[in-house]
Amino acid sequence: MCAHKVPMLILSVVLLLLWSCGGSSGGGMAPASVPPPTNTAALPITAANAQDITVTVLEAITSSVEIVDIVDVIGLPAIGGTNPGLAKLATGKLFADIMACDTGQATVTWNDADNDLMISTGDTIDVVFELCFFEDPGATLDGATSFTNISVTGDPFFQIAPWRLAMTFGFDNLSGMDSEGEAILNGSLDLDLSSDDNLVVNLSIATDSLTVQQSNISETLSDYVLTETLDLNASTQVISANGKLTSTLLDGSVTFETLQDFLVIGEENPFAGQLLISDSSSSVLVTALDNISVQLDIDLDRDGTIDETIIVTWDELDID
Repeated sequence: MCAHKVPMLILSVVLLLLWSCGGSSGGGMAPASVPPPTNTAALPITAANAQDITVTVLEAITSSVEIVDIVDVIGLPAIGGTNPGLAKLATGKLFADIMACDTGQATVTWNDADNDLMISTGDTIDVVFELCFFEDPGATLDGATSFTNISVTGDPFFQIAPWRLAMTFGFDNLSGMDSEGEAILNGSLDLDLSSDDNLVVNLSIATDSLTVQQSNISETLSDYVLTETLDLNASTQVISANGKLTSTLLDGSVTFETLQDFLVIGEENPFAGQLLISDSSSSVLVTALDNISVQLDIDLDRDGTIDETIIVTWDELDID
């Protein structure tokens, strides 16, 4: 498991604990760390490392997209959930399932702003894990997380359109540990999910700063915004992501900007889209030629002239 997966791992575990739904979290409980890889993606961008740098950035973006699966864990039927997980949360049954540590403890403080015993606009939730061990899947959580800036419009819990649900997840030295190692999460993540008709769902993920530390790997997404539109009838996704990635894998930072939205059908690779990845002196323009091939145009000195072009397959990129 690469470092990019860890924020989604911890987030999925936390949300599973809070909302106790029977949905699918996509990747499941993967190991929390792996031996540090050989650094083949160190900047600046060249023909030799353009592919590895592209993978590093795309994996970071892909990991944030996977929050859609976590929304499924919450149980939103529009996304594919099979049970109304949020309905359980919405009707004030939060505390029935949260104190489920096999050893250690998790303390929940719920500020029910309007005292309606339902999650609604203005509420806040704080959770402090103290070496909270879960025998299944063999993981321990320690540290604090919070749910603030909660905004509810309409009824997202029972999918009565139009609806909207937004909140900020905060992480304060929240660590996830299993037999393979430990990862620590700091920062925040804003989630905004809405639909006017339960057929088209709009998703926004943003962060000023979200950092994951694992072994000797540290990665931070900052000034990051991802938008995604899911057409559930056509099984299509339109995705755009912009931000900055600072990583020990890069020995520095890159910015990335979507120049053309990425288009996806079902579970296939993107068949169109264009992303520009740049550092202070070099860049690579990543273009999806189709759902099989990707073109990497490398500008060694950012003078606007392409110095080298590489065509690889999505399989060769091997995005986790």
